[in-house]
Amino acid sequence: MAYFNQGEGCTCPSRLFVQEDIYDEFIERVKARTAQIKRGNPLDTETMVGAQASQQQFDKILSYIEIGKQEGAEVLLGGEVEQLSEEFNSGYYIQPTLLKGNNSLRVFQEEIFGPVISLCTFKDEAEALELANSSEFGLGAGGGLET
Repeated sequence: MAYFNQGEGCTCPSRLFVQEDIYDEFIERVKARTAQIKRGNPLDTETMVGAQASQQQFDKILSYIEIGKQEGAEVLLGGEVEQLSEEFNSGYYIQPTLLKGNNSLRVFQEEIFGPVISLCTFKDEAEALELANSSEFGLGAGGGLET
């Protein structure tokens, strides 16, 4: 998921497509798993999400979250500056963020390079393929499909 490596990897999926039939159960599992993510010192081997690399990247990610909200995305998780212990409060920490919206929003179409995942639902395989292929930059995506 995009939460790991602070979302700074070029192969890190930032879009999530979930079949409507499994959405409720799936999102509860995502929320539970996200709550277990340890944030903090990136040199600590137990840390799963560290700080962003720079103030510039930190500001860019926060601006994308705001753009998503302005365009109608619902913040399901996170969306704020992460408050850690005093030792780390000077770092560029952002909460793992999950935005629900539609595939036309900028947060779906542009690379954020942060701990942000944009989620939308689909009805069937044909719609999932259409969504996955409707990205100017060929962004990575993952999906949940009822089997």
